This record gives sequence, C-alpha cells and structure tokens, in this order.
Amino acid sequence: MTILGIKMEPSYRFKVALFGNAAVGKTSLVNMYVNNKFEQEYLSTLGYNVLEKIVDIKGTRISFMIFDIGGQEQFRELRKQYAKGANAALLVYDITNRESFDNMRKWYDDLMEFTDGARFIIVGNKVDLIEMKQVSTEEGENLAFELLADGFFETSAKENIEIDNAFTKFAQALIE
Repeated sequence: MTILGIKMEPSYRFKVALFGNAAVGKTSLVNMYVNNKFEQEYLSTLGYNVLEKIVDIKGTRISFMIFDIGGQEQFRELRKQYAKGANAALLVYDITNRESFDNMRKWYDDLMEFTDGARFIIVGNKVDLIEMKQVSTEEGENLAFELLADGFFETSAKENIEIDNAFTKFAQALIE
C-alpha cells in the first residue's frame, strides 16, 4: 500500500501453515479469506498454494503469508519443508467428519515437529452443514483448551461465516 507516495510496509509478517485432513476445507477457507471467493467444485490441493493477505488491525499492518499444503499423507515431506519457519498455523477439521477431528492430535504433533513451536488456532469448518454435524462445539473448545491453542472457531468457507473474525482474533493474539 502506498500513502502520499510512501510505501507502507507491514509491521508484522506471519508465515501461516495449514494442517488438516484432505477435504476439510483448508483451501476454501484461504480462498474466501484472501479472495472472497468460494469454489463449489472440490479440487484436492496437489502439492501447495501460497497466498498473501495484508490487513490493518487497530492501526497495525499485518501480512499473512499462508501456505496451504495438501493434507494427503504423500505430501508429508512437502508439508515439513513448507511449514519450516512458520510462526502461525491453523489446524482445520470438518465438523461433519469425525475422523478429521480425531486426527487433530496427529496434525498438532506434525505442527510441533515441523515448526519451532508455532502458535495456532483450531478451526472446525463447514458449519453451513449443521444438520450433518458429528463433532460438537464443546469437543472443539475442549481440544483447543487442552492443546493450548490461541483460539477455537467454527467457520463456513461456503457461507463466509467467522473466517475474518478467526484471522482477526488470531492476529490480535499474535501481536500481543
């Protein structure tokens, strides 16, 4: 951003890695957050995507460099490489898929192994499918408390529910 000919650099830069099973909506979350767009057709992330969003929160410019790495086991080494140096992360599960929630501790272990103790939030995605819910809000909150997450949010990438709030609250926690 340029103001009166002066380039305004972000005060903070965060490398954000996404962790979670395939098809939980990691790419959709990021696309909605960065591009305000939802793709109806599911396309599995093959490898990785990198997107950046710069936001102003309470007068502070923050850059999120978001690394979206495929959740399939075959991308574990790639995740390890791209998560290196991350200082923030989202652990994402699908509220309609019990297995994706049950795997959250595995994703947490990977996060701790691949990063230097990155701070993180837990996100239960797909709340627009509430009638198919398999994981209670209380379970998500309890896991976030147990793992010492910086927050817990239930979101919908499709309906753009709580996504901006999750990133804003996370950014505030990171800069405090």
